Amino acid sequence: MYILNISTSILVFLLASIHIYWAFGGLWPGKNQQDLINKVFGRGNKFPSPFSCFVVAIGLVLFSSLPVFWLVRNDLGISPQYAKMIRYSMIFVAIVFLLRGIIGYLPWVTKHWEPIFVRYTIRMYNPLSLLIGFSFLLMSI
Repeated sequence: MYILNISTSILVFLLASIHIYWAFGGLWPGKNQQDLINKVFGRGNKFPSPFSCFVVAIGLVLFSSLPVFWLVRNDLGISPQYAKMIRYSMIFVAIVFLLRGIIGYLPWVTKHWEPIFVRYTIRMYNPLSLLIGFSFLLMSI
């Protein structure tokens, strides 16, 4: 379980780092802002504000801390009451990522997205979301 906790935490922290990068004007994986919007959001012509990117990044950093707290809960002397809160938070995070992974496979949802985003979603975003979701679910058992 140690490897699962640490690797999941690192993976979610890396996602937070990408959002911080975007908040500062980074364009990867796009070539320009519209290409980034098409690849990351799937539609529209306006990128979210830096504030929005930071809010998502903060949420992801908090999510990334849960596996570590869960791993060391006994060493830190976390009460059973707080341990339950961490566990339920991990279940919540699992549900969020699992839903994100499932929604991207629904044709009535994807028909409204740019084709490049649908390809990225099916090849990368959905599998990654499902992996993270199942990891959080497995850790919370």
